[in-house]
Amino acid sequence: MRILAPMVVSIGGLVMLRLLGPDFIDQRTIRELLLPLGDYAPLAYVAFLAVRPLTLLPGQVLTAVGGMMFGTLAATLYSLTGSFLSATLLYFVARKLGTRPMQRLCGSKYPAIAKAARRHDFQFTFLACLNPLCPTDIMLIAGAASGARFWPSVLGVVLGTIPGTFLTAQFGSGLAQGRTVMTAVSAVGMVVSLVLGVIFGRRFYKEVNEAPVEVSVPEAEGARALPGAKVPLTTP
Repeated sequence: MRILAPMVVSIGGLVMLRLLGPDFIDQRTIRELLLPLGDYAPLAYVAFLAVRPLTLLPGQVLTAVGGMMFGTLAATLYSLTGSFLSATLLYFVARKLGTRPMQRLCGSKYPAIAKAARRHDFQFTFLACLNPLCPTDIMLIAGAASGARFWPSVLGVVLGTIPGTFLTAQFGSGLAQGRTVMTAVSAVGMVVSLVLGVIFGRRFYKEVNEAPVEVSVPEAEGARALPGAKVPLTTP
């Protein structure tokens, strides 16, 4: 719920704004606001998506806004380009920082996540992006820090975001154009994508949750020092 809540609140806010102020969220009005940027409006949008992980904003909301501004097909293309750039940025930043930040964030589950990311690098990121409930950025960072390959990981991100990106862009476009049927169909598709992502991702969730908790070396040494603990005999 902590992952889903920001997206639901943001999308719900766009819907309420459309209902309460239909003249404000209108595709023609939004395009007029972009006139000062001219031909650079798509470049500015893609550039913002590329650094989107640094802003901590939900990607679905930005895709919906892109659908309002540029239409379904153009927003889908721009969003996929931005996803590729942001995934590339996250991958190399994670490789530079190493595993320590992710170990602190994931705790005892990090070894299992890292193992799954290395073993199924493409499927790992693909299913993480297909499921809106899964923290995609964190999964990509965990895989990159653990040694997952670049192209399979990033390709999994791009391909995994295609269904959700198209449906969300269509949702935003339909909302801005006042097309109730298009908006409703897109919303249903987003829910179906969520359900399918949960179903297909169960294997990885099970692998992570059932993995034994690994005890670090200092903790193991501390256990040996406890009263009554068996200490292996050593010879000089």
